[in-house]
Amino acid sequence: MSHGLEKTLSPVAGKLASNRYLVVIATSFMTILPLILIGSFALILSQPIVDYHVLNPQDFFYPFMKKWAELAEVYGPHLNFLFGITLGSQGIYLSLAIAYNTAIKQRMNVFMTMLVAFVSFLLVNSQYVDWHWDTTYFGGTGLFSAILTTFISVEFYHFLVRKKVGSIDFPDTVPASLKESISALVPLACVFLFMGSIRLVLAEVFATSFPQLMMMIGQPLNIAVDTVFGVSLASVISQIGWWFGIHSSAILSVVMPSFDANTLENAAAFAVGTPLSELPRIVTSSFYFNFVAIGGGGATLGLVLLMMRSKSIQIRTVAKLAIVPGIFGINEPILFGLPIVLNPIFLLPFLGAQVVNIFLCYGAMSVGLVHRTVMNVSSTVPVGLGQVLSSLDPRALGLTIVCIIANMAVYYPFYRMFEKEKLAEEQQEVHTLDEAIEVL
Repeated sequence: MSHGLEKTLSPVAGKLASNRYLVVIATSFMTILPLILIGSFALILSQPIVDYHVLNPQDFFYPFMKKWAELAEVYGPHLNFLFGITLGSQGIYLSLAIAYNTAIKQRMNVFMTMLVAFVSFLLVNSQYVDWHWDTTYFGGTGLFSAILTTFISVEFYHFLVRKKVGSIDFPDTVPASLKESISALVPLACVFLFMGSIRLVLAEVFATSFPQLMMMIGQPLNIAVDTVFGVSLASVISQIGWWFGIHSSAILSVVMPSFDANTLENAAAFAVGTPLSELPRIVTSSFYFNFVAIGGGGATLGLVLLMMRSKSIQIRTVAKLAIVPGIFGINEPILFGLPIVLNPIFLLPFLGAQVVNIFLCYGAMSVGLVHRTVMNVSSTVPVGLGQVLSSLDPRALGLTIVCIIANMAVYYPFYRMFEKEKLAEEQQEVHTLDEAIEVL
């Protein structure tokens, strides 16, 4: 099985991981993570998670929720504004991050590349409405459009610069910064005219816009990943890549825009007063990274807990090194220290543990046992806290414990098999050492 997977799937996973566009997208999402977190917290603080009117005045949380509501009346609009210009404008920042990372990789002028991306984004993703910017597609609804707009404009600009289109030879006495800015005039004009023509054709001929078109194309993918089978497929494919040593983020970058679009859809619904129990989407970034990949890719925290009581000195030592990072969602110590990577014994549980979590968490959220996620929380937030924060539901802690126990059950038979091998190896080493001592 290991040989067959390596022969058929490793080349595909390798190509995905080495694709520079996917690598740039994955890196860019990580680049703007602080803005996403700030916007998420601003949204949560803008209104109480429970309406105090539905609580009994004698309830423990009644005074707290009432005070929160009073503060939200004063400061809520300002926090909503902060949300709007951070998480609510994620498309702009993702576009700038893609331009920045592309310029760094291709050793181009960083500022000019970001300028090209920003102006192109505004040309295609916005318009004037009563002499004000239309910000409809600045956030999650414009993510797909932002990604394509940025890559098209930046690649076109870099092509023109490399071909020295519009380049002018200046005397050495002219400052380098002035030379570069004047030489960029023609490439910039060509890019903006091209992006403007896309806007013109779509508006005048097809009565639509580029972001609307991308939403039509991307909507099926958003819906597909927001199903238990769609997200399970994405999980299995990414974990196969991880098993070969290819970081899962490189492969998940294909569906990350859909994850984030679903997150923003939930955030927008919550911002207008939708109850946490009635949010539209289940599968979001936090659903995957906090509820599915508990302890890191492969949901390995359950395995680490099993290893803590191992009779094998080697396994127990690796567990002691991996337990604290695992609680914070970092599992490279166990992936490469046990190892799990390229270890046929752990292939099936490494693929299956996350699928088990998907079914458990998707089912719990679909029937309302636990709130759906509304906040984009980093995967490095400690296990338990990350789940509660992302869903604003203390019951998420209980669901997390259930998932960890289920993961321990998935890993247990394979772990026992591996432990048996390691114990045999350690006993053989002790026997060999005893023989050497006797010879001496």
